[in-house]
This record gives sequence, structure tokens and C-alpha cells, in this order.
Amino acid sequence: MQNEKKYPFKYLKAYERGDKDLYFGRNEEVKQLYEMTFQSNLLLVYGTSGTGKTSLIQCGLANCFETYDWLDIPIKRNTNINKSLENALKDKIGDETEFINDELAADDETDLSLLARQIKTLRLKYFKPIYLIFDHFEELYILGDEEEQTEFYKNIKQLLSLNQPVKIIITIREEYLGHLYYFEQIVPDILRKKLRVEPMTLDKVHQVLQGFNNPEKSLVTLQKGEKEGEQEEILTQAIFDKLHEGKISIELPDLHALLDKMYRDKTHDYKPQPTTSTALGLDDLSKIGDIGDIKFDLLNGLVSNLNTDENIEPETVWKILSCLVTVEGTKEPLLVSDLQKQVPEIEKNTLNKILQFFVFKNILYFDKKENLYEIVHDSLAKQIHANLSEENKGRKKAKKLIENKRSLNELLSEEQLIQIDLYLNQSEQKKLSSEEVDWITRSRQGVAEQKKGKKKELKYLIVYVATHFLASVVVNFVAFLKGAGVVSAFEWKCTLLICSTLQNGIFILPVLLLKNRIKNKIVKIIVLIGMIGLIVWWIINTTVSIIHQY
Repeated sequence: MQNEKKYPFKYLKAYERGDKDLYFGRNEEVKQLYEMTFQSNLLLVYGTSGTGKTSLIQCGLANCFETYDWLDIPIKRNTNINKSLENALKDKIGDETEFINDELAADDETDLSLLARQIKTLRLKYFKPIYLIFDHFEELYILGDEEEQTEFYKNIKQLLSLNQPVKIIITIREEYLGHLYYFEQIVPDILRKKLRVEPMTLDKVHQVLQGFNNPEKSLVTLQKGEKEGEQEEILTQAIFDKLHEGKISIELPDLHALLDKMYRDKTHDYKPQPTTSTALGLDDLSKIGDIGDIKFDLLNGLVSNLNTDENIEPETVWKILSCLVTVEGTKEPLLVSDLQKQVPEIEKNTLNKILQFFVFKNILYFDKKENLYEIVHDSLAKQIHANLSEENKGRKKAKKLIENKRSLNELLSEEQLIQIDLYLNQSEQKKLSSEEVDWITRSRQGVAEQKKGKKKELKYLIVYVATHFLASVVVNFVAFLKGAGVVSAFEWKCTLLICSTLQNGIFILPVLLLKNRIKNKIVKIIVLIGMIGLIVWWIINTTVSIIHQY
């Protein structure tokens, strides 16, 4: 039976186990990663965005194992990575666990935590090695807080300590490797076995084109030249030259975007799953514009389609898409309820229509279980972020600032509150969560108290300086009178005692100012007692010396 021809370009979607016949260009990396699975239970796969880290695991590595040796459980962060881990294991276990519970009850293991029981249950149910795949791990640092991160580190440490066949594979963008510092403190092996996925070189591009150029399995082939392989090499170099823009390598999504654009412009087959066979050549490449515009043109075209077919304003569509990107220009998964809160002015029916349209066009991914939407790839998020106005970018920065300060348990400064008021008007601030509104209110109260404290400090300072000045004037004046014989030595000593006591007593004011800046109560008390003790000691010492003299 002849195999059905497939469309070879996944564009922004990752290759999966069933795409084995269409996955090319990563043979070396697949071999390295496969060997690493026998060397460690914790693997780190890193590289720049768009290098194909997910496909390397889901298709390349997965096809190195027989199905009875591979139980993969992909895990995305969604709203909380620890909750996602728990839910992913729970879904894989299913409801057929009655016979397994009896086995667990008789287990000699001392770790009876939920996570340990879930792993043991999976092992007893499937009798396969378990591969927990944490994809897009950088989202934990972009969107998560310290509490979520620390809990995850401890969960990984616990998983690695179980006497079960569990492998953990983490993919992360290489610019976030530095964030693994605290992870390494709890799990020292996190960086021991790691693989960098390199961007596409000229040789890799040639492997991809050569791989899908199979008329028996692929809908898309390459036009033949006079000599065998000649057209293929010329087209490979031309595509690479168009994509690399002065760099020595290119991103895989850009390669797929270009080839997809060439195919659809030639065949006019715009279905999500094309069915038309064709051969691509240099003429098709020459009709394509700047590669940097392809992804934006794709988004802009879809926005225009919604305007033409559904009479939805482009501004409305871009507003919804902008909610799904972070201030850094990466994708941000959002619950439907949170998305509705961010754009309450958009009717629910219109919002759903836009979201479902982009899901159908493979721009958005919808998680039915979590009721959550996210952009399918960071490269699209970058395009959406680039289209944002400076005002919208400012709003995102303001919201991110509030979120960061809350996670650090730090109040906003006066300058930060001014920035928030600049980008978030009253109606925008009403869209914030009750916790965020409360944090802004507390920050405003904190700033007001700081201003009041500064005024008090200024008063203290004026009194302190004035007292010292007046005491010095009195002492000098009495000294002059003593020299003139108007004042007796005893009166001079008494005046000196009073002024010196006043000067030393007023020294308590700087201590009071210092007290407001000291956080620790015990230190405050010690400082106050110490200063009062010094003043009392000076008064007693001076009094005794006067009495002794007279």
C-alpha cells in the first residue's frame, strides 16, 4: 500500500513522532541526545529561539526508541509549572488505578508524596521508562515568581531521588541559561549533561531540501536541472543567501516560512493541510520579497481577512494579540477569563471569533483542559510585539513592573508610580487584579509616609543645627563675660554644663532620624539605649567634676 504524501513544512509547529519521514537536518544532534539519555537522568537542551529544540525531542529523539521504551509526557508551564506537572501526570494515569493502589499500599518506598505516588503509578500502569519533557522552560523565569521556581527545583530533586526509571529533559533558550544559577544550587546536575542546538547552517539547509525532495512521500519537490543535484545545490545556496542576512546561520522557522510562502504563492493552496503537489525552483524564490516581512505579512493578511469577512476592526484584533505577548516580546499564555478582563470593551462573541480564527490558522494554540490560549511560537510573538505602539509597550512595562514588585514583596517607588500613571490611566488600572490595585494603593501610602517622614527629618535637622548654634553663642558670650570679671568661675561652669548638656541631649535627634531607617527593631533599641547612656554618662561626669572643684 502506497504511503499518503504529506506536506513537509511545519512552519511554526514542531515535528512529532509521526513526522519521521519529513524530519531532516538534525542527525548529529539526535544521535548525541540519544546517547546522553543513557548517561544521565537529567538533560538540558538549549539554543536560540527557532533552532528546533522541541522537534529534536518530539520527533528526532522519540523515533530513536521503540514505543515500549518511550513514555513521553510533554509539560508546558501554562499558569504554573508545578500545577501543570501534577495535571500532566494525572491525565496520563487516567481513572484505571484501582489495581495500582493495592500495589502502592504494599510498596516499601518511604516517599508517599503525591508526586512520588504518581510516578510509581505510571510505572506500574505502563511498564515503560518515563520521559518528562519541560519545553520552553524560559517561561518559568519570564512569567513565574521565586516561589514557583523554588518549588519546581525541589520537585525535580525529588523526582531524581526516586527509585524509578524517570528521565527529565528541559529545553531553554540559551540567553536564559544564567537564570539556572539557583536551580543548580538545589540540583547540581542541571548543567552536567547539556546539548546546544545550533542554528541552521548551509549544510543543514541542504539536508532539509534534499530530505523532503522525495516524490513518493512529499507533496513538495525541487525542480530538476540538467545535471543531477545541480538545481538542488543552486537553490540551496540561493535560499541560504536570502535568509542569512549577513549571518553564518539561519532560524528553522524562517526556512519553513520561506518554503511555505513559495509553495502557497505557486499553488494557491491556502488550506491548513495542503493537498496539491508541486515542484519549487529558482523562479519561485525570485518572486518572494524580504524574508523579514513574511511572518508579519502573514499576520497582517489574517487581520485583513477578519476585517473583510467578519467586519472586525484591525485595531481590535491587534489589541487581542498584544495581550498574548510579554514586554520582552515572548509569548504569554493566558486563561480565557484573564483575557476577557484585559479587553472588557470587546464583546465576548467577537473575542471568541477572533481567537478561534487564529487557532484554525495555526497562529494560536488552545489548551482545552486548562482553557488557555497561547501563540504557537516566539517568532510570531516578536512580530506582534514589534507592531505594538510605544503606548502599548509602556502599558506592558507598567504591568510587568507591578508584577515584579509584588513577587519581590517590594513597594513601588514614587518614580515607578509616576511611570504607571503615565501609561495606565484610571480605566486601565481598573482592569488590574484586586491584588495589583491593592499593591499600588499600599505603594502610594508608603510614598506619602516617606514624604511625611522627610518633612519630619528636615524639622529635626533645623532644630539640631539651631540648638548647637545658640548653645555655642551663649558659651562664647559667657566666656567673654568671665574674662571681663562679670561672671564668676562657678557661673561659667554651670553655663558650660547646661549648654553642653543641651548640645549632647539634642544629639538624640539624628539618632531618631537614623532609627526610622533601621529595619531591625532590636538594633533600633540598642542604638537608642546606647545614645541615652552616653548622654547620661556625660551629664554625671560633668556634674561630679563641678562638685569636686567647688
